[in-house]
Amino acid sequence: MMLLELVRQEAVKLFSQRFVYVLLTLVLLSQTGRMIGLALTPTETALDVLTPPQLWAEGASLGLRFASYVVLILGAMGFSQEFALGTVKTMLVLPLQRWQWALAKQLFLCAIGAGLVLLVVLLSTVLTAVTTGMGGVVREGLELYAPGAVWGAMAVATMLTIVLVLPLCAMALLIGLYFTASGAAVGVAIVLGIVLEIAANLLPWHQAFFLSHLYAPFGLVLRMGRGMPFQWETLLTWGIGSSLVSLAILCGWIIIKLQRMDVTA
Repeated sequence: MMLLELVRQEAVKLFSQRFVYVLLTLVLLSQTGRMIGLALTPTETALDVLTPPQLWAEGASLGLRFASYVVLILGAMGFSQEFALGTVKTMLVLPLQRWQWALAKQLFLCAIGAGLVLLVVLLSTVLTAVTTGMGGVVREGLELYAPGAVWGAMAVATMLTIVLVLPLCAMALLIGLYFTASGAAVGVAIVLGIVLEIAANLLPWHQAFFLSHLYAPFGLVLRMGRGMPFQWETLLTWGIGSSLVSLAILCGWIIIKLQRMDVTA
């Protein structure tokens, strides 16, 4: 019951702030503009015709890219804002363990991350349905992928992305533990996110780095939309494996850091 109450308090604190709705609006407007622009762009040849999964994946990918930085911003503020406002001392006077507080923040941020993924996917699905329609992939009269296969790929990509975004939530929350000013935490989180995203595919063992897989599920649906072959094997092994291991390590790091922190000074 204590854990659920802590999660509820996190929700109240977050959704009472106007800037959260501004961020969400920017994500949705950017995705909407991108998808409508693609849908209305005339094609030069039959091979350039925009297929439903292609439009869906383009929109979902852009939405996820913006949503990932929303996660970084909200996560970086998770603890840093508590320190800035001095509410951290009040929280630790309550009869709760520090690991419970850390777990509540992590559960809530993971729920936010999953919710953002579902939100951009829902918007992408609606906009695709009202523009190109939710059909299969047809090139020059040949059906390369049936509508059922397209829907299945979209569902798999969505579920995988929800898992892949979880360690990003933990990383953002961890960053906030190292700052007592939320502005500094947010700035570092954004810069670090950009640097790590650039480095993700340049590392020798990039498959073991969770960020190198974050946008891959929607990328595979994009390949389907272009009539190209694709496979989920790498994501189901390296992607899921590296994400779950990273999530466990980062969550453990958060708990240990908070347990050892002297907040009475």
